[in-house]
Amino acid sequence: MVEERLERLEARVEGLSERIDTRVGGLEREVSQLRNEMASRTDMSQLRNEMHVLHEDLVDTIKALAPDFAPIRREFQQADDEVKESLLRRIEPIEAAQRARRRTKS
Repeated sequence: MVEERLERLEARVEGLSERIDTRVGGLEREVSQLRNEMASRTDMSQLRNEMHVLHEDLVDTIKALAPDFAPIRREFQQADDEVKESLLRRIEPIEAAQRARRRTKS
């Protein structure tokens, strides 16, 4: 009777041991997957930072290579001012004549 109980206890301990081993193996796999995910996230974060640095460098390079439009703007502004002045010189006498004409009709 004692031997039977001892054998049953041994069988139960072996069953528990197998279940624990199975659980430990599952936990080890999950920990390994978690580590891999954490490493990939770290890699993605590093990649994101590197891409940001490259983007800033590209923007700076484009700014450095862009032509200076200030002289062209000044030329256009000067031409616009000349056209405006020319038009005003022509329009002002016409408007003055029109006003005088209205006064004489009234």
